[in-house]
Amino acid sequence: MPSPRGVGPLNQIAPPQHPDRPRVVTFGGGKGGTGKSTLCADIARALTRYQGRVLCIDASWHTPTLNILLGANEPAFDLSADGSHCLGEKGSHIADFIVGTAYSNVYLASLASARRYPFTRPRVRPEEIIAQLHQLDFDWVLIDLPPSLSPFDVGLFTLSDTPILVGTPDPAAIRVMAQFLRASLFSAIGYHPQAPEFEEELVEVLYKQPLWLNTRSLRYDAPSAQSRAIIDETARQLEVYMVVNMVREGAEHDLGFVLSHALHRELQVFPRVLASIDYADRRWFYNRRTTGTGTSRNEEGLTNDIELLSRHIRDIQLVDMRYPRPTPTRGDAHPALTMGLNPELSRNEVRQYCRRLWEGYRREASISLVFTEPTRRMEIAEELEGLYRHVLTMPSENFSRAEVDEAVRNYERERTAIPARQEHPTPPPPRPPEFTPPAQPSAKPADEERSDDAPAAEEGSAPRRAAGTKSPGDAIAALRRRHGLSLQELSSRTHIGVKYLAAIETVDFDVLPRPVYLRGYLREVARVFDVPAQPLIEEYFRYLDQS
Repeated sequence: MPSPRGVGPLNQIAPPQHPDRPRVVTFGGGKGGTGKSTLCADIARALTRYQGRVLCIDASWHTPTLNILLGANEPAFDLSADGSHCLGEKGSHIADFIVGTAYSNVYLASLASARRYPFTRPRVRPEEIIAQLHQLDFDWVLIDLPPSLSPFDVGLFTLSDTPILVGTPDPAAIRVMAQFLRASLFSAIGYHPQAPEFEEELVEVLYKQPLWLNTRSLRYDAPSAQSRAIIDETARQLEVYMVVNMVREGAEHDLGFVLSHALHRELQVFPRVLASIDYADRRWFYNRRTTGTGTSRNEEGLTNDIELLSRHIRDIQLVDMRYPRPTPTRGDAHPALTMGLNPELSRNEVRQYCRRLWEGYRREASISLVFTEPTRRMEIAEELEGLYRHVLTMPSENFSRAEVDEAVRNYERERTAIPARQEHPTPPPPRPPEFTPPAQPSAKPADEERSDDAPAAEEGSAPRRAAGTKSPGDAIAALRRRHGLSLQELSSRTHIGVKYLAAIETVDFDVLPRPVYLRGYLREVARVFDVPAQPLIEEYFRYLDQS
């Protein structure tokens, strides 16, 4: 079956793909120290094992480092040489600054040697650089961006075929990555084909934006349906990817998926996760002491993480197939597509992914830095908990072919639908007049204070309770919230599966265990909450008999 997204162009903001030009991959993120240069050098070496020649572009004007990692000469410029040109001047071309490296079929062009004066960037536009790169005889061009949110660097990122956000698990990197993606969305609007026709409107919209802009604030300030349509289409066409580098523990491997989900909920841009790279302390110490150029003491050696990442970059369409852009959350939406998963995955994989997202939102308080309103993190965690309960009731076998085909058809309609061009759409809530620093992470659990009329876990298996009547399951849920426990934490204390605990709270007849086991489960729950067990059991079974 074809991918829900298809095999069309990669980043649709970039110029159209052509087999005779190189594919441009950009490593950005806005923060230094995240390993962008090391990844760029290692990926270049990995790609030469499969396809032709690779050109690396060191886009740092002031502190070039790729020459060290690739064993090339230090960048320099000589104004006394005849015919020397600075980039941006008439007759200059990026090809004039290409040099060889210590590795076969890997070449380097440092923009530090293409300047006229020290620490001064030439007057050249990012689209001019991209156009010159497309004229070169290389299979791949890898651009290593400096730690900056300047229009030039963000423009290179936005116009590349495969823009890759590179960050680390620390909160500062998460904040800068979110701001870098905001700047990319800001820049991409200017590259929309219809942007020149509505230039005055769009400039006015962008001028009004705060630092924490998102698609809601952009649409709110847009004066016409046409400019709103440009903003919506830009958010859909900007295809970005993500690498989380220097991961130190198992839980951090899921951070990329949580971060991509959060960025999509805030900006409607979905950075698909390519890899999580483990922190290699031996490599760090080795490079520190010897100015090493490789990923290990063996110059030809590449880590498994780098091999996996290079494979994903080569076959980027497979990543798009596995992680389609999430669809809006609706009652009839396929649970896989609402999270950005291919519906052909098994129900078990969908359950596991949902749980990873839910636990990541609850565990990683730094995800709050993505949102304009930090409290959004816990709100989304509660939504994911409800979705997790819904998925828990599903059998473990694969989704039926009819379900998958219907989900793909709905996805295609959502993806290709043109937004209705209403002159007076319903505006979002007004934005705050001034920046408010993020609040401290809330100590409330992810599943705090849910209303009694929350959606059932599964259509067709809703608990049969009388209208307006509270069940003993509601009392158990209230006890759990009062003790500040999530379903997962209660499961760890009672050794009862989350699936059965959720069924006990919602009185789901189709999932509840047999009475002999249910009595034991209720007794364990009463023990954890230090309440009398027998009255709870009697009241619960009396409610079951009446229902």
